[in-house]
Amino acid sequence: MSNDNTFSYEKAKKRLEEISRDLETGKVNIDDLEKVLDEARFLIDESLKRLSEAEKIVKDWE
Repeated sequence: MSNDNTFSYEKAKKRLEEISRDLETGKVNIDDLEKVLDEARFLIDESLKRLSEAEKIVKDWE
């Protein structure tokens, strides 16, 4: 999901839910934990960045 053209909030939300479920059920191998957490951090950061940009656009309209 690192390509800006394919990012979507819905895909990010679903993937974060999947990651959370996998962490809770122990499906994430300790060797993969850092990679999975990095992916989750990217999805969260990208979502927040895009929401912030959208908020700026809305404020400019006011």
